[in-house]
Amino acid sequence: MDNIVYIATISGGKDSVTMCDLLLKNGYPVDYIVFNDTLDEFEEMYEYLNKIEDYFKKRYKKSITRLKPVKSYDEYIFGVRGDRAKSENRGRIVGLPNPTTGFCEWRRDSKIIPFDKWVKQFARYKTYIGITMDEQNRANRDDNTLLYPLIDEFKMSEQDCMQYLIKQEMENPLYRHFTRTGCSKCQYQSEKDFFNIWKYYPKVWQEMKNYELRVKKFGNAISEHWFSNHRTCEDMEKMFIEANKQGSLFDFSNEPLKDCFCKV
Repeated sequence: MDNIVYIATISGGKDSVTMCDLLLKNGYPVDYIVFNDTLDEFEEMYEYLNKIEDYFKKRYKKSITRLKPVKSYDEYIFGVRGDRAKSENRGRIVGLPNPTTGFCEWRRDSKIIPFDKWVKQFARYKTYIGITMDEQNRANRDDNTLLYPLIDEFKMSEQDCMQYLIKQEMENPLYRHFTRTGCSKCQYQSEKDFFNIWKYYPKVWQEMKNYELRVKKFGNAISEHWFSNHRTCEDMEKMFIEANKQGSLFDFSNEPLKDCFCKV
């Protein structure tokens, strides 16, 4: 009988980093640590993961396996819908992802498909998932290949994970501006997070504006807006400028519009 391969998923978020460190520190079997690279992460995320990998190598002799999507973010946005699409969408480009689309196809293409393809090389495997005690409803207990050590072994909440990394001096610098981590242009971020992108990550914000202009030039995109209610980057900028003047007096939604499981 083939041995079971144990795979720990890491996103760079506080939960998955804490999970990986606790697994390794406590001698749990870990054959691979896997990061699904969307190719659209913040530069700080890549720098942080490099530091984490150096630490894992020196202390545990473990490296991070980085999986990449087959197609780029550009190819996703400007991909043309084929015969399987709804009749009204055939021949149109996908366009910009926004909160109203419901399902994040880019997450499927950039994370799920590459991982599923990679893991097929193993006859038997178990995957550690970094879901915490206060997110137990997200755990898929019907899939016996998935393990949830932060719930079942370490009894850790999200706040516990944050405090663990603070104590270890292993914090991700992105948490200075965001309450969660994910793709730099994730459509399910809160307005407050997009405000912080506009204010602290102007390069990313400019990329969003450029995509918006390019998509509109096609004239046949399924979606031409990043934001709900057909709001453009220009619309949001007007609100952000006013918010920047008023400081904390301006009220933003502090929660993501949707849990897209990007932390896993």
